Amino acid sequence: MAALFVQSSYAQQPYGGCWHPDDIKNWSPETDKDAKFNRSRVPLAKRFKEPTLMKANSQQYYEGQICNAPILFPTCSMCPSQGAYNFLGYQPTYWQYMDKLVYWAGSASEGIIIPPPAGSIDAAHQSGVKVLGQVFFPPYAFGGNQAWVRQMLTKENGVYIYAKKLYEIAKYIGFDGWFINEETGGGTESEWVGFIKEFNKIADANGDTHMEIQWYNAEYSPNVTILKSHKNTSQFLEYGSPGDYRRYASQLGCTEAETFSKIYGGVQVASSGHTGFERDLQKAMPTSGHVGSLDLFCPEEKTWKDNVRNLLGKNDTGSDAYKAITKTFENEMQMWTNYAGDPTVTTDEWSGISGHVLERSVISSMPFTTSFCVGVGKHRFVEGETVATQDWYHSGVQSIMPTWRYWMENKDDASFEINWEDAWNFGSSLKLKGGSAFSGDHLWRLYKTQLAVNGGGTLRLVYKSSNTTNASVEVKLSTTSSVNPDVTLSAPKTTTKNGWTVAEYDLSSLNGKTIYMIGLNVKAKFTVYDYELSLGELSVLPANYAPAPVEVKNLATTSVLGNVQGDARLTWDFDYTADFDHFDIYKENEDGTRTMVGQTRDEAFYVPTFQRKDNEAYVKFIVTPVMKDMRQQKGKSIVLDYPQATAPVVSFTISNSYLKVGESATITANGTGNPTAFKWTLPEGLKLADGSSLTSQTIKVVAQKVGKQRVTVDVTNAIGTSTTSSNILDVMTEEEYKKIYNVVYQKKVLGYSGSTNYKEVPDKIIDGVTNPTSASDKWCNVSADNWVTFDLQSVYRIYSFKIFDGNAGPESGVDQIDSYQILLSEDNEHWTTVVDTYNRQKESVKTDYIAPMRARYVKLVPHVNGILRIWEFEVYGKKDNSMKLSTLANNITLNAGESYNINVTYDLGEGATKADKFECVATSKNGNVTIGTIKENVKKNTFVIPVTAKQRMGDDVVTIRVVNGDDYEEIPVQVEVDATTQPNVLKGKTAEVRHYENDYSFEAAFKKYDVSGLTDDNKTDEALSEIEAPSTHRDDVWVIFTAPEGKQWDLAKVVVNIPNENYAENDNNEMSYVNKDVKIAVGDDLTRMNTAKTFSGLKKVSELSYIFPESVKTKYLAVICNLYVYSYPSMAEVSAYEQFADPTAINNATVQNAVKGIYTVNGTKLNALQKGLNIVKFADGTVQKVLVK
Repeated sequence: MAALFVQSSYAQQPYGGCWHPDDIKNWSPETDKDAKFNRSRVPLAKRFKEPTLMKANSQQYYEGQICNAPILFPTCSMCPSQGAYNFLGYQPTYWQYMDKLVYWAGSASEGIIIPPPAGSIDAAHQSGVKVLGQVFFPPYAFGGNQAWVRQMLTKENGVYIYAKKLYEIAKYIGFDGWFINEETGGGTESEWVGFIKEFNKIADANGDTHMEIQWYNAEYSPNVTILKSHKNTSQFLEYGSPGDYRRYASQLGCTEAETFSKIYGGVQVASSGHTGFERDLQKAMPTSGHVGSLDLFCPEEKTWKDNVRNLLGKNDTGSDAYKAITKTFENEMQMWTNYAGDPTVTTDEWSGISGHVLERSVISSMPFTTSFCVGVGKHRFVEGETVATQDWYHSGVQSIMPTWRYWMENKDDASFEINWEDAWNFGSSLKLKGGSAFSGDHLWRLYKTQLAVNGGGTLRLVYKSSNTTNASVEVKLSTTSSVNPDVTLSAPKTTTKNGWTVAEYDLSSLNGKTIYMIGLNVKAKFTVYDYELSLGELSVLPANYAPAPVEVKNLATTSVLGNVQGDARLTWDFDYTADFDHFDIYKENEDGTRTMVGQTRDEAFYVPTFQRKDNEAYVKFIVTPVMKDMRQQKGKSIVLDYPQATAPVVSFTISNSYLKVGESATITANGTGNPTAFKWTLPEGLKLADGSSLTSQTIKVVAQKVGKQRVTVDVTNAIGTSTTSSNILDVMTEEEYKKIYNVVYQKKVLGYSGSTNYKEVPDKIIDGVTNPTSASDKWCNVSADNWVTFDLQSVYRIYSFKIFDGNAGPESGVDQIDSYQILLSEDNEHWTTVVDTYNRQKESVKTDYIAPMRARYVKLVPHVNGILRIWEFEVYGKKDNSMKLSTLANNITLNAGESYNINVTYDLGEGATKADKFECVATSKNGNVTIGTIKENVKKNTFVIPVTAKQRMGDDVVTIRVVNGDDYEEIPVQVEVDATTQPNVLKGKTAEVRHYENDYSFEAAFKKYDVSGLTDDNKTDEALSEIEAPSTHRDDVWVIFTAPEGKQWDLAKVVVNIPNENYAENDNNEMSYVNKDVKIAVGDDLTRMNTAKTFSGLKKVSELSYIFPESVKTKYLAVICNLYVYSYPSMAEVSAYEQFADPTAINNATVQNAVKGIYTVNGTKLNALQKGLNIVKFADGTVQKVLVK
C-alpha cells in the first residue's frame, strides 16, 4: 500500500530505512546509498513557556504531555524519501499540542528497526517536537524472534554495540532517540538497563543530552528499574492506564513535574476513534489540573486511513483523493481542537485535546515566517505564481500553522479551511469564509510568540481578500503575556503581486517590547456576503533583513538517463543557518522551459520519472536556496545528458506469437525517438489483413503457411531510419499447436528477492493453482523491487507469459503490479529482456506474447505500488527438442569412500538422430563426490556415470547432461554422503534436559534434569521417564549437550531415536503421538541457537537422522521438542558425529602403537598403515585421515 506514495519509477526511488539487526551492524552513511535522502537537517526548535499562561480556555494546563505515536506510512519498508507525487499523504499538523512523536512502524517481514522519515523530523522539529524512531520486537504470533533480541543485546569488549549503532543512526539522520517496543522477550531487565545506559552515555558524551529511549513492553505499571536508566528514559504504559503517576517521583529520583515527561498512559485511539477517548483525557488531564501524560496510539487510523483506505495503491489523484484529504484535515481538527474547531469551546461532549493541553510555541526570535503550508498540494506556487501543476506530498515543507485553530471572536457562521487551489508559496493557503453575512469586527488570534523587538523589524502579511471595499484587515499584537491585543499596527507599505496584497509593517515603534500574540482584526464596515480572505504568508523579520545566502555545495547525481525517459537522484551539501527556509528544485529542458519539481529543507531530492522531450540532448536541474524572507537566492545547476539520439531502436508488441493457418495477429512496432514513419515487409507465410496498412505502426496479419515467420519493418524518426527483422511468430500444425503448455509448472525456483514469510514464496506461483482457496498460496513481498528466477530444467521455445496478480486471487482491493520485466536466458548468465512494460496495474491477469525465443531460465522482475501479491505465473512454450532422459537413481545414499554407477537412459525422440557432437557430461554441485569416466552402452541407449563419495559427510547434486548438437537434456541425482567409521561424540555424556514452564523464551523458568540414559546406545527404551509433568507449552523440552571445555565439535550428522514409535499415553490417559516437532539446533550461545533442521508434524517414527549439508562447528547441540499437548517428554537416544578431519601427513608408521584400529577409506580393517590414505581410530577415540607417504 505504501507505494501510493510513489509512481511508476522504481530503479532509483529512495526509501527510508527498514532494517533487521544484521542490516545495521556495519551501517554507515557511506555505505547506505539512501542516507542523504533520509537525513533531516532541521534542528529541534526550543520551546518557551510564557510568563503568564495564555489560555484559550480555563481548563488548559501546561504540565501534562502528549506523545503521538502514529503509523505515518502503510508499510514501513516503502516509505519514500523526500515525499512523492500524489495527494494521498498525510502527517500531523497540530504540533502545538504534542511534545513527542513516535514513528510507529515495523514488522517481522519488512524490518524491525525503523528511523523516522526525514520530512516528519523536519515538520516536528520546527515546532519543537522530539521525534523517536522505532525498534519493534513483535510478539511471537506476529513473527517475533528472540534471536533479534539477543543480537540487539550483544556486547563486544564490554560495549553494547547496537546501542552505539542506534545512536550513530539517530545522530546522522537527525532525530532524538528510539522507542523500544519489546513484545518478543529474550532479554533481561538488567541487560536492557545496561543497553539504555550505553546509548545515553554515548549521546551525552557527544553533547546530545536531549536524546531518549522510550520503553514499551505492555506493562500497566511503571518499570522503575528501566525508568531509572537515565534521566531522559520514558515509558509508554499499556492501553487503559492513563492516570496519576506523580507518586513515583521519589522512587525515580526526580521531581513530580519530571514524571510528566517520563510516564505516559497508553490510549488505543485506533480502537476508540479520534474523538472517543474523553475518559482517558479526563483521567490524566482533569479540568482541575494535570496529573499525568498520554501516549496516543495510531490516531491516524481514524483521522486519515479510513478516508484513503480504498484509494491506496491506485493512481487516483482526482476528486476522490481531494475529498479524502479534505476529510482528513477535518478529522484532525476535531481530534486536536474539537468538533467546533474552536479551542475556546469546552462544553461539547468531546472536549478535544485543546480542552486540556495548553498550546506550545517556538516563535521566540526573528526571523519567523509561515506560508500556511500543510505539506500536500495540487500545485506549486512561488509568490502567487503557479510554477507546477502536479499533485504532491512532502511533510518536510510544512509551515508552522497558527497556534490557535481557530480562535475568532464574533465568529457566527464563519469557517476556516485549507485552500489548495490558490497559495502564495508552496501549495496551500489558509482561507476564512465569512459565512452568510459577515459584518463588524472579528478578532482572529493566530500565533503565540515571544519576539523581543530591539532594533525594529518588519511584519509582513500576504493576503487575498474577496472584498477590499467594505472589508479590511488590521494586524493586532499583544506586548504583554496575554491573549488580548494592546497594539494595532498601521500604515503598512502595500504592494500587489499576482493578485495578492503584500503589506509590510514597521515594528520600530515597539522597540524594547516583546510581542506575545499576533492576530488579525478582520473588519467589515458593512455586511459583506460570501466574504473570503486567504492568508498566504506571515513573517516577522529583522530590520533591513538581508540574510547571507546558503551555498549549495557538491551538487551531484548518480542517475543515468534512458533513451526516452529518466528519473534523478540529486544530492548536495550545505551549511544550515537560522536564516535558511528551504530549497526550490527546478527541471529545465534544453529549450529553456522550466518546471518546479520539488521543494525540501534537506540535502537530497528524488525526481520521479520524466519523459524526454523530442530528441533533446540534456536536461538541467537547478537547486535554489530560499531564505526566511522567502526570496530565492542564486542556485546551482547540474546537467544530465540523454544518450545520443539515434535512429529508432525497435521492439515489437504482438497479440499472439503462435498461430494455426487462417488465424490472425496484430503486430506493433515500438520505436524510440518519436517515430514518424513505418514500412513493413512480410514473408510469404503471412498476408496483410483487410483494412490494415503496411505503413501503419500496427498491422494485422493472417497466417498462410506453416513455419517460422520473419517480419521486417523500417522505422523512421528525425535522426534516420532503422531496419529491424524478427522471427515474430510461428505458424503451426494442429499437432504442434497442442504441444504448447505451461512449461514452468512445478519447475525449480533458483532464487528470489524476498518474501513476507517462509510460506508465501515463489514456489506457490508455479503450482498450477491460479485462484487458490487459501490466501497464503501466493508469493507475497513488501517491496517495490522484486525478482525471481526459474529453471525450466530444459530448453524450450517460449511464446508467452501470464501473471495472475493481486486481485485475481482470493483477496480483493489490493495492490497490483504497475510495471514489470521478463528476461530469458539459456545459461543463467546472459539475459535478454523480452517484456518491459508499464502502467499495467489495472489488469488482474496480465498476458504478454513475445517473438518466439529459445530459453531455459526465466526471470520475472515485478514492481508494485505497495505489497506484491502474485497467485500464479505461467510460461507457455514447447520443448525445443524431443529428447528424454530417465534413471532409477534419483536419490542415493553413499558411505564415505563408496562408489556407485548411475545409469541414465536416453531417448532422442521420434525421427531424431545423433549429431556429430553427442556426449554425456556430469558435474558435482558441492564437490562431495568425484565423477569417473562416463561410458556409453550404445545398444541400450544408456550412459553409465561412476561416482565415488569423498571422505566427507554432506549432500551433493550430480547433474547429468546429454548433449546432441545444439540440444541437450539434464537430469539431477541427489546424493547424501554418510559414514560408518566416525565415532559418536555424545557416547557416555550426560545431557542437560530443560522442561520450560512456559513457551520457550530466553528468560522463561525451567526445571533442569541431568540425564545419562540418552547416550547409552539404547535406542528403544525411554530415557526421560524422570520428567513427570506433561508438556503444555511451545518448544518447552530442550535436550542440551556441551562440547568439552575449550573445544568445539565439527558436527556433520545427528540422530535422534524415539521410543515406542512416538506413541504413548498422555496426561488424559489417552494414547496419542508424542513429539509433534523436533528441531536440531547448534550454536556457541544457548540464548542464540541456530535451527539447522526441523522435523515437523511427526506421527509414527522411531528415528530422525540429519546430515548437515556442510559440517558446523559448535559448542552446543540442542534437540528441541514441541510436543502434542498433554504428552510427556519422550526420547531414547541422541547420537552425533563429527566431520572427517583433514588428512594428516606422516613419514613413517610409528603411530601404529597409539591406535585402536586402521581402516581403508571403504571401512575395511587393516593390520598396519598402508601407503596412501588411511582412516585411523586413535586411543583417545578420535578419528583422523592419515596420509602415508
